[in-house]
Amino acid sequence: MLIKSFKINREIFIFTIIIILVIILSIVLFYSFANDEGTSSDDSSSKDYIKWVDFNVTAEAMKLTSKLDIESHNTDAEVKYNWIELLAYLAAQNGGNFKNFKKSDLDNLVEKLNSGVQMSDLTSSMKFYDYYYEAYSGVLSGFIGNYSIEVDNSTINNSTVSNENNENTDIDQEDTSRY
Repeated sequence: MLIKSFKINREIFIFTIIIILVIILSIVLFYSFANDEGTSSDDSSSKDYIKWVDFNVTAEAMKLTSKLDIESHNTDAEVKYNWIELLAYLAAQNGGNFKNFKKSDLDNLVEKLNSGVQMSDLTSSMKFYDYYYEAYSGVLSGFIGNYSIEVDNSTINNSTVSNENNENTDIDQEDTSRY
């Protein structure tokens, strides 16, 4: 009766109600899905990432640790060093301050690793080792590692090149070296 008193067409009124309900339902669904993405139970989406890091590692520390890493992978050494792990250990030990870096600290660490102690054992009680490892991995990963050189055989056929040690290397073979 209310509808007849205002002389509103029933079809227009029902259509308007349906449109309003669809709009309200779409808003509710939008906000519920938007909130579900942020509260996912997946560990990778809920992890806190490092947003800022002061990278103040000295050139000397980087040079020494990278040299240890490269030499340990190019020789038949029992212990293979990871320069990022070495730097993260030194940073955790010194609170990230490399102004007081001493080569003797690195030598002591290398001595411990050579004696058979694992890096995980050395760092288990260090509160900030994981933080420095993650931060330095973000900055330095990819600078040192295994690589391969691929050469097109159509342009160079059975040629040889000299590497850093002046040893001739056949180009047709794939070279995988530690750099």
